[in-house]
Amino acid sequence: MENLFDALDRLFDRESKVIDIYAIMFASEKAVSGETEVVNLSEYSYALKMLTRTGKTEEAQREEALLITNELRSILNELLPI
Repeated sequence: MENLFDALDRLFDRESKVIDIYAIMFASEKAVSGETEVVNLSEYSYALKMLTRTGKTEEAQREEALLITNELRSILNELLPI
């Protein structure tokens, strides 16, 4: 989850693309499946997957991805130790 949180920061800082965030989100989702889920990553993962297929520019995808993942960033911020 810390890697995912860091990845979302990299997206915000324009250091990563949406497809990169989707890959980390998908891997994180699979890594925590079967465990008690504190946060449901599948909805975010699916939304990012669909976003990468829109053909929008990288910047447009980034802006939309930030909106999609805003709530997740808040959740992870509360869950993870500083």
